[in-house]
Amino acid sequence: MQRTRPDITGMTQPVRCLRCHRGVYDLGKVEVTARYTDCSMWKTPCCGSVVDDRGETGWTSRKGYERIDPDNPYGWREDVDMYGRAVVWRG
Repeated sequence: MQRTRPDITGMTQPVRCLRCHRGVYDLGKVEVTARYTDCSMWKTPCCGSVVDDRGETGWTSRKGYERIDPDNPYGWREDVDMYGRAVVWRG
């Protein structure tokens, strides 16, 4: 399966949904449905799942989204190969 480049033009805080793994949305434009002392909650615009921001603090092990780096929108890592094995660069 080949990843396509997500359209993040004009987004202030682009994130990828980890519930449906298809949606890309702007975290700066979501409508917060609940606020607590330790987190904020909202519905994802792509699949309607309720997620919160506790995954960024390490409080929960299951994250609802991952931030997209505008310089690396595919999320490629140079330290692992396509199978997830560690790569040692020698040069």
